[in-house]
Amino acid sequence: MSEFHGISVATEVRETGLLISFKAVGRLTHKDYLVILPVVDQALARHSHASVVALIDITELTGWELGEALHDIRIAFQYSEQFTKTAVIGNSRLQHISSIVGGWILGGQTRYFAHRNVAKNWLDALG
Repeated sequence: MSEFHGISVATEVRETGLLISFKAVGRLTHKDYLVILPVVDQALARHSHASVVALIDITELTGWELGEALHDIRIAFQYSEQFTKTAVIGNSRLQHISSIVGGWILGGQTRYFAHRNVAKNWLDALG
């Protein structure tokens, strides 16, 4: 039996701008990205002048295909100027290190958190 995997994405229009939330589960494949990219593109096009923050939950991520790691980098470059803050929620040292490397690529500020509520509070804070 194969392991469940995928990325869910949700958008929330807020007074301060747009929040895009991602939750990655299992070992990601190219098809997982193909499903969410149109959703992200549409949300960003619809709110092109809004401040955009991202909440990325990777606590259930078990890995991704090598090609998908490269795809992650391309996506980060594609959207780098639109994100003002990115909060990454994880539960391992490797996830923490990955978020630091991702922060070098993404525009704006990127921080790693172990707890969702702390991450959301940081995203909500001005500055």
